[in-house]
Formats: sequence, C-alpha cells, structure tokens
Amino acid sequence: MMEKIWLIITREYLTRVRKRSFLITTLLAPAGFALFFISVILLSSYGESKKRIVVVDESGYFRNKFADNASVYFFFSDSSLSYLEENFRLLNYDGILYIPLLADLDNPRGIQYRSDRQLGIRATQYIEEQMSRVLRELKMQRANIDRQLLKSLEKVEVRLESIIYGTGGKKQGDTLVATLLGYAMGFTIYMVLLIYGAMVMKGVMEEKTNRIIEVIACSVRPFQLMIGKILGVGAVGLTQFVLWFLLIGVVYLVLGIAFAGKLAEIQNLSMQPEIASTAKQYDLAITFSALQNVNFGRIIFYFLFYFLGGYFIYGALYAAIGSAINEESDSQSLSVVVSVPIVISIFIMMSAIQEPDSSLAVGASIFPFTAPVVMPARIPFDPQPWEIVLSMISVVVGFICTTWIAARIYHTGILMYGKKITLKEVGKWIIQSRAF
Repeated sequence: MMEKIWLIITREYLTRVRKRSFLITTLLAPAGFALFFISVILLSSYGESKKRIVVVDESGYFRNKFADNASVYFFFSDSSLSYLEENFRLLNYDGILYIPLLADLDNPRGIQYRSDRQLGIRATQYIEEQMSRVLRELKMQRANIDRQLLKSLEKVEVRLESIIYGTGGKKQGDTLVATLLGYAMGFTIYMVLLIYGAMVMKGVMEEKTNRIIEVIACSVRPFQLMIGKILGVGAVGLTQFVLWFLLIGVVYLVLGIAFAGKLAEIQNLSMQPEIASTAKQYDLAITFSALQNVNFGRIIFYFLFYFLGGYFIYGALYAAIGSAINEESDSQSLSVVVSVPIVISIFIMMSAIQEPDSSLAVGASIFPFTAPVVMPARIPFDPQPWEIVLSMISVVVGFICTTWIAARIYHTGILMYGKKITLKEVGKWIIQSRAF
C-alpha cells in the first residue's frame, strides 16, 4: 500500500516541480524581498530631496522664525519678488515663498510658493505647519497668553514600549513587529490554501475528465490515489517554502554585505536607542531591537505546522470536490462551499490582529477550519500555551475527519460520469461508501 502511495506522491511531485511556472514563482519571492529591502534602504537614504526656499515676507510676521529640517531650508531675502523670480535658479534656490501683507491673521490669504517645479506634499505640509505655528504664537502674544504654559499643554507623543513576561523571563516586544509578522503568516497561509487547494482539485478533475483515472484505478485504490495526490502537491508547496527561506537568506546575506554601513548604523542604534537624535530614529531603534528578539525558529515551526495542517484539511476537501464534478463549470459553484471558510478566516484574522485576546480570536484559533489562518497570526502576540495546544489538536482532528469524509466522496465520485451531482447525493456517498 505504502509503495503505491509513494509512487503517486513521486509522480505528482516531479510533474509539478519540473514546470516552468514552479521555477518562476520560486524566484519571484526572493526577488520581491530584495526589492523591498533595497527600497527601504533607498527610501531611508534618498527618499527626501533637499529644498532651498527663499522667503519674501512683506508682512514681517515670519522673518527668521521658520525652522529648517532635513529636507527644507529657508532663506529670508530683502530682494524684490520680480528680481528673485528671474534669478532664483542662478542664486541656487528651488523656489520662492511669497508672503504678502496679511490683513486678517485668522484668514491669511495670498501666500504663494513660486517655482518652475511642483512642490512635494511633504514639503508643502511642512511649510504650512511652520506658518501655522508662527501665526499661532503671534495670536497668543496679542491675547497675552503665556506661551510656555500653552506649550506645556500641547500634544506630547508617547512611545509605548512592550515588555512580555514569559517562561524564559522578560523580553522586549513590539506591537508593530508582531502585527507585521502576524499579517505575513496568516495571509501567506490563506493564499496557499486557495492556490494549492485549487491545484489539487484541478488535478483530480483533469484525470477524471480525461478518463486517465479509469486506468489508474485498475492498479491502486481511490483512497491511495487521493492521499498520494494530496501529499505530492503538499510536498511541492513545502519545497517551495524551503527554497524561499534559503534564497531569502542568501539575498539578505548579499544585501547585508552591499549595505553593511547602513545596517551597522541601524544595529548600533538598536543597541543604544537613547542615543537617537530624533523621535523617528528612536522608534526605528526600538522596532529593530524588538525584531532581533523575535524567536524565528518558533515562528517557522508554527508556520509550517499550520501550513501543512490547513493544507491537508482543505486539500482533502478540494480533492473530494474535484472527484464529484464532471464539468469544469461545476467546479466554481462547488468550490465556493470550501472557499467560504477560508475567506471568513482572513476577515477573522484581521480582527484577531487588532484584538489578539478577544473571544472571537480565541474561538477561531481553536475551530479547525479557521485555525490554520487565525492562529499563526496570533503567534507573534504570545497567546496562552493551552490555546496553542488546543488549536494544534483541533487541526489534527480536523485533518482526520475531513480526510475520512473526503475519502468516501472520492471513492464513489471519481468513477461517476454523466450525472449531475447534488449535495444530497454527496451526503449518501459519505454514509454508504466503503472507501476503507
């Protein structure tokens, strides 16, 4: 029995990994990672261009009261507007900020930025913030409001650092890192269930419609054929993930060498966040430090478990659907029955990431049809150990039950031709079939 199943697994595996589409999709993931990595580095280094702006202030309210930042520099000038319009490029300016006499400070009008190029949204917002600040201070001065007192009451940005108590002691967490990891794992498994499930269904359906199954059924039992096909396609997915991990590791190593200086700077900052000169650098240092504390071995283990568990549950159901249909047009309507729980899972997953300890998140993590997508998304948030154990048991039990049901449908449906299949008839197959 095992020899025949192994032959089917080998056939399914080799047929798919030799296809050009397998090679293309395997290379696309590391290429996407490299593109993302380079984009982050380039955006942090070159994302902001420097703007030199000359200011003509006829109101006199703003003179020397603007603060420069990393991308916008202000230069106040006494030259006429017409002279600057003709010579601002020769004077090495990028544009002119013209401020006319302002009659009403509550409704300032006529303020213009003049240049031969459109100003970016970030620079525009910064200039508007600077002008609003100066006008607010001016109005406070006229109203005899204590500036220091008001400044102390202004909004203060707070960065909440997360410390997690675990069996190994305390560790630093980060909600942003946990959210990104949760989304990545949950969404990847969601896509895998749809793509590889459809692959199993299509493979079964093609063999049935081409009548190849009649020849194969002479040598192996339908249950052996179904299990062999599911395991073979699952091995293809597992191979692809292993190759992705290895290739991404190689890409990270190469990019780490290429951008060694930038990475060393970020790493040094993450070890000493207190030396950060800006709030953004401090946030980046805390996030990078939390990323270094992630137990990726644990993450990969749970990801592979729920990937395989979810695939086996839904792969068996997709195989059952493929065996029951006679025409490709029927596959769309019947596959919806299996696809609906997967789609519901992704919506629950989004809610679970927002509230990882909610009743909905815990319940969906234990329900076998939603657990493969929801629970991996909660793993970075460190759920209770009993929830993880119960979830894993439910996935294993779900796999056994769905395989038992799918085998009974497959046993009868794979050799059933020329008859419109209804759900009532499928129910009879489940009860009356002798698949084992």
